[in-house]
Amino acid sequence: MSLALLLAVAAVPQLSAADGAVTAENRSKAYYHFALGHLYHQFAQQFMRPEYVERAVEEYLAALEADPGSTLIRIELINLYAGANRLEDAVAVAEEIFVANPGNVEVRRLLGRIYRSYATRGRQGAQGTDPELLQKAVEQFERLVELEPDNPENHAGLGSLYRATEDLDKAEQALERALELDPAQTEAKVALAYLLLQAGKMRDAISALEEIVESGEDDPQHLEGLANAYEQTGRYRDAAAMYARRLQTLSVQSSSSTDVLRVLQRLADSLFLSRQFGAALKNYEALLAVDPGKAEYLLKMSQIEVIRENFPKAWEALERARELEPDSLRVQLQAINLFEAEGRVEEAVEALSASLESTRRAEYPRPERDQRALLLERLAVLKRDLEDSQGAIAAFQEIGVLVPDSKSQMAWQVIETWRLARDYSRAEQEARKAVSEFGDDFLVIEKLASILADRGKTKESIQVIEKLLKNEPSDLDALLAMARTYEKARQFETAAKMIDRASKLARTDRARISVLSAYGSVYERAKEFDRAESQFRELLKIDPNNANALNYLGYMFADRGVHLDEAHDLIQRALDIEPDNGAYLDSLGWVYYRQDKLDLAVKFLERSLRQYRNDPIIHGHLGDAYFKQGRVESAKEHWRRGLEEWKRSAPAERDPNEIENLRRKLSDLNLSMVEDDTNTKKKGSVER
Repeated sequence: MSLALLLAVAAVPQLSAADGAVTAENRSKAYYHFALGHLYHQFAQQFMRPEYVERAVEEYLAALEADPGSTLIRIELINLYAGANRLEDAVAVAEEIFVANPGNVEVRRLLGRIYRSYATRGRQGAQGTDPELLQKAVEQFERLVELEPDNPENHAGLGSLYRATEDLDKAEQALERALELDPAQTEAKVALAYLLLQAGKMRDAISALEEIVESGEDDPQHLEGLANAYEQTGRYRDAAAMYARRLQTLSVQSSSSTDVLRVLQRLADSLFLSRQFGAALKNYEALLAVDPGKAEYLLKMSQIEVIRENFPKAWEALERARELEPDSLRVQLQAINLFEAEGRVEEAVEALSASLESTRRAEYPRPERDQRALLLERLAVLKRDLEDSQGAIAAFQEIGVLVPDSKSQMAWQVIETWRLARDYSRAEQEARKAVSEFGDDFLVIEKLASILADRGKTKESIQVIEKLLKNEPSDLDALLAMARTYEKARQFETAAKMIDRASKLARTDRARISVLSAYGSVYERAKEFDRAESQFRELLKIDPNNANALNYLGYMFADRGVHLDEAHDLIQRALDIEPDNGAYLDSLGWVYYRQDKLDLAVKFLERSLRQYRNDPIIHGHLGDAYFKQGRVESAKEHWRRGLEEWKRSAPAERDPNEIENLRRKLSDLNLSMVEDDTNTKKKGSVER
C-alpha cells in the first residue's frame, strides 16, 4: 500500500453499517475503497481532472457495495458529485438517504447548501440566479426548521434564502427568530441588517449596522453599507465620519488606488452635503491633484464657492472645468446656477436660450437628446420664475415632442405652470385634457384632483381619486391624496380618517413618514397643535434629517410664539440640508421677528421673497418686520401686496383669518396716518 493510500486511510473516519450486519471482510473492503475514493476525490479537487472524479466515483460505489447502509460514504459521494457539477447525481444519492431516514438533518443541510450554491452560480456555469434551485434550497431549510426548530443556524439560513427569493416579510421573521435563539448569531445579524435596508426600514437597518460595525473589526462591506444607509437618510455628517473610517482601513491595507479614490470621493461628497465646506474643498483638491482630468471635482469646488458667495473663485473653477469638458451639460448647468446666484436670471435665460438655439437640429442622438431635454426643462423653470408662463409652457411642450415618453410629465408641468400663474381655470382645463390623454398616469390624475380641490370642487376631486383605489397596498398614495382634498376643504375629521386607512398600508419607513407628515399637517390646520407636534416628532425619530418636518415643526412653534430657541434650531437644521429653500428662509425670518431680531428677520424674509414673489404669507411677514422697524410705507406696501395675493389665491388656499388680519392692519395704519395728518394740520393752525 502506497504512503498516500496509508495517509488516506488514516484520515478516514470510522465507517458504520446502518444495521450492523456488515461482515468484517466487507467492512475492510469498504474501508479500502473508501480510502481510495477519498484520495482520488482530493486529487480531483486539487488538479481539476475529470478522470480523477470518475475513479473517485468508482471507489465510493465499490465501498457502498461492501457497506450499503453507510450514510458517511453517501455524504462524501454527494460532495464529490456537487463539486463536479453533477447536481442530479448528488440529489439522487441524497434521496436514497431520505428513503431510509427522512429526518437526517445533516444531509438536508448539505443538500440545501448545494442547491443554494448552484442557484446563485447557475446550472452548468450559466449566468444569473436559478429561481427553481433557489426554491428547492428553501424547501430543504424549511424542513430543517421543522426538524430542529431551536437551531438558530437553520433559521439564519432560511432567512437568507427568503431574502434571495425577495420574500422579505418571511425573511425578517426567520432572521429575528435566529437572533432570539442566539443573539450573537453573526450571519443572522448581518443578513437582517441588509434585509432591512432592502425593505426600506432605514432606522432599524442603521441600528443593526451600527451594532455590527461597533462590535467587530472594521469590515469594509459593513462600513460602506452603514455609510450608504446614512446617505439615504440624509445623515451626511455621519456618512462622512464612516467614509473617513473606511479610508483609514484602506491606508493600512494593500488597497488599489481605485478603491482609495472611490472612498475619498464619497467622503468629499458627504462632507459637501453635510455643509462641511472647508473639509470638502480640501478633499476635492486632493482628488484633483491625483486625478487632474476630472471636471467633476472642479464643479463641486465651484458650487462650494457659490455657497460661500465667492463668485470670482466659483467662475475660476468653472472655467477650468469647461476646459476639460467644453460641451458638457453639467458645465452649462453650473454656469446657469452661477448667473442665478448672482441675481442675473435674465442673463441665465439668454445664455441658455442661445445655447439651445445654436445646437438645434432636425434629429438628435439619444445622449444629446437627453441633454437637450434637461436644458429645456431648466429654461422652462427659469421662465416660469420670471412669470413668462407662455415661454415656460413652450419649453415644456418642446420636451414632450423631443422625448415622447415624457409627454405625461410635461403635461403635469404645463398644469403646474398655470397653477403657479394663478390661472386656475386654465389649469383645470389642461388637467382634464391631460387625464383624457393619459388616463392611467397617477400624477396627472392626482394633479386634476388637486386643482379641483383648490377651486373648492371637493366632491368631484374625491370622485377623481376614488377611481384609483384598487384595494391593494398601492392605495396608500391615493388615500393620502384624498386626505389632502378634505384638508383643503377644512373637513379635518374626514381627512384624518383617510390617513387612518393609509396608515394600515404603510410597510416601509418612507410610507410611514408620508403618513405622519399628513397627520401633522391636518392636525396643525385643525389647530390641534399638541397632536400635530407629536406626529412630527415621531416622524423625526424615523428620519432625523427630514427637512420638511424640521421646518414645519419649527414654523408651527414660531407662528405661535412658543419654544422659539428650539424653533430656530429646527429650521436652521432644515436650511443646513436645503440652504436655498425659500419656504425655510421665510420660517427663519419669522423666528427672528418673534425674537425681536429685526435686522436678521428682514434679511431672511427678503431672501425668501426673491424666490416667492407672489406669496401672501411672506409679504405679510415682511410687512410686519418693516413696521416694527419703523419703515411704515414699506410695511404698508407689503401688507397691500399680501392682501392682493390672497385675493388671487385659489379659493381653498385662502385663509380668512390672515386676510382679515391684513385688512385690519391696513385700516389701522391708514387711520393713524389720517389722524397724524389732522393733528399736524391742527398744530400748524395754532402756531399760525
